[in-house]
Amino acid sequence: MKIICTQENLIKGLGIVSHIAGKNISLPILNNILIKTEEGMVRLMSTNLDIGIKTAIRGKIEKEGEVTVGSKILTDYIALVPGGNITIEESDNKLLIKTENQETILNYQSAEEYPVIPWVNTDGGLVVEAVVFREALGQVINSASYEDIRPELSGVLMVINKEELIMAATDSYRLAEKKIKIKKNNLGQEMAYKIVPLRALQEVLRVCGDGEKELKIGFSDNQAIFDFGETVIMSRLIEGNYPEYKEIIPAGWKTRVLIEKNSLISQVKAASLFSRAGINDVLMDFNKNNLVVSAANSQYGENKSKIEATIEGENNSVVFNYKYLLDGLQNISQKKVLMEVNSADMPVILRPETGDDYLYLVMPIRR
Repeated sequence: MKIICTQENLIKGLGIVSHIAGKNISLPILNNILIKTEEGMVRLMSTNLDIGIKTAIRGKIEKEGEVTVGSKILTDYIALVPGGNITIEESDNKLLIKTENQETILNYQSAEEYPVIPWVNTDGGLVVEAVVFREALGQVINSASYEDIRPELSGVLMVINKEELIMAATDSYRLAEKKIKIKKNNLGQEMAYKIVPLRALQEVLRVCGDGEKELKIGFSDNQAIFDFGETVIMSRLIEGNYPEYKEIIPAGWKTRVLIEKNSLISQVKAASLFSRAGINDVLMDFNKNNLVVSAANSQYGENKSKIEATIEGENNSVVFNYKYLLDGLQNISQKKVLMEVNSADMPVILRPETGDDYLYLVMPIRR
């Protein structure tokens, strides 16, 4: 193998694929990146057996071939190389990396030892707008669980019907649901339910940039694939049944509040400084025409502030974990937020002022 590419293109590609190559003691070759010439392009690949990432970079191919080389040493070294052309070639069972003023030799392993990654065909899947998908995923992903006690909660549920993709995530303390339009659906079934692991979707979110126009999403029985064109991410699916989350969404409300989002965020952050460590409690009292946000801490003191709001229904009060509340508020893009409250021990719903495509539910702290 012998290829010539720019430092800029190579470091960009390595930045995409090197993220999941780590310290694998049982199978050391997974710490490597596969460099391969294919269809006139230079392809970089990595996998941890649960997730696979490949990306294509432009380069001149003088000799076809493929090798695997340590992800960290290659990425760290290329990041230090000045801009310009880089030549990479196999020579005497070593990998020779040459620039205008530098020459480096790296050890490599044969590509024959690298695990074969099964890539699902996306032709029979979905097509969505990449920027819309990225925004929607960002609105729900924080609500997935980081614990593996209940594996199905450590992923995002994707419900696909003919024209709509619904994404939902919950860690049992809060829940987020987002709906987006599908541009093209070739799944050939009326409804499909897939649970995609959080770690894989974090990679999707990281890779999805402003330049992509369309995202193709394909599924097999146990895999999902996200195809941005030059970059493709594959992931195993989580087996099991996702909780019937719609059953915990209150059908009505006793108090409904319309409030300016940024004002509420500011006052919740101020009150959070006085919340109790480990509890993160902030009290909200809903009265006729204002919302009172408060917190008290025996060590630091207390804070109380009033915010003008349009309030319908009964007076009410709820104690929130301010971290969960802020996550929901910050994921709403509109200037005003609707809060639907029933009682101090029932879930509270946050929605944008208009539209029904996003919902955030947060469980209160019981007094």
